[in-house]
Amino acid sequence: MSDTAPAEDLEKQDMTSHAAPTQRRREVLLLLGPAIVYLLAFSVYPLVVSLARSFQSYDTQADSWTWVGLGNYRELFTSAEFWDVAGNTAILTLAGVTTQIVLGTALALFFNQQLRGATIVRGILILPMLLTPVVVGLMWRALLNPEWGLLNWVFVETGVGQVGWLSDPSVALWTLVVVDSWQWTPFVFVIVYARLQALPVEVFEAGAVDGASWFQRTRYLTLPLLVPAIVFAGVFRAIDAFRTFDLVYGLTNGGPVHATSTLSFEAFQNGFEFFRYGYASAIAYVMVVVAMIGVTVLFKIVNPRKLETA
Repeated sequence: MSDTAPAEDLEKQDMTSHAAPTQRRREVLLLLGPAIVYLLAFSVYPLVVSLARSFQSYDTQADSWTWVGLGNYRELFTSAEFWDVAGNTAILTLAGVTTQIVLGTALALFFNQQLRGATIVRGILILPMLLTPVVVGLMWRALLNPEWGLLNWVFVETGVGQVGWLSDPSVALWTLVVVDSWQWTPFVFVIVYARLQALPVEVFEAGAVDGASWFQRTRYLTLPLLVPAIVFAGVFRAIDAFRTFDLVYGLTNGGPVHATSTLSFEAFQNGFEFFRYGYASAIAYVMVVVAMIGVTVLFKIVNPRKLETA
C-alpha cells in the first residue's frame, strides 16, 4: 500500500498541473472578455466599416451605397478646400502645442520657487482645462463679440479700435490658437510640474555647491531631466489638437470662409450636414494615417525611454 500511495499522489499532481493552465485560460477569458467585446463593438467594427465606406458613395435619394473605389480619395487630394483645411489643422497643432509647452514649462518652473500663496494660484490655474471645449468656445465667443464683447470694449476704450477676432480670416485662426492654448496650457503645466517635484534634490544641490547659477542649473540640469515629461505632454496634446472639433464648433463653426475649419470639423460637415458619408470617412482615414506617421516619426526622433535612462 505504501508503494501505491506515491503513485496516486503523482497522478493527482499531474492532473492538477494539466488542469491549472485550463483554469487560468478560463479566468483570463472571463476577465478580458468584456473589454474585448467592447473593443470589437466600438473600435474595431467602426474602423472596418468606415474604411469600407471610404471607398463608397451614399445616395440619399435611393438610400443606397455605390462602390467608387479611390474616387473619394482622388477628390480629396485634388480639392483646394481640403488643403486649406489641412493647413489650418497643421497651424493649430504646431502653433498651439508649441505655445502650450513653452508656457506650461515656464509656469512649472515659476511655481517651483516655493512662493507664498502658490497653492491657491495653482488651483485656479488648472480650472480652464476642467471646462468642456464647447463651453469654452461659447464663452470666448461672447467675450470676443464685436458689439458687446468685453475684449473689444477694452480695445475701443484704450483707442486701439475693434478687432475682428472671429470675422477676419487672417485673425480668426490665431484667435483659435490663443483660446486653445488658454484652455490646455494648464495640462502641460500639471504634467511638467509633477515631474519637477519628483526630480532628485541632490543633483541641484551639487550644482549650487559647484557655483552654478539658477539659469545654469535650469539650462543644464532641470530642462534635460524634464524632457520625458515634456515629450509626453507634447505628444498627447498634439494628438488631441490634431483632432480638434468641439472648440471649433463652439467658437467659430469653421468660419469665416473655412478660415478656422479643421479636418475633424470638415469630416463632420461632410458627414452630418452634407450626408457625404464616404467622403467624410476618407477624411477620417487620412487623419488616422497622418497621426500614426507623425507619432512614429516623433518617437523615432525623441525617444523618451532613452532620455529617461540618459
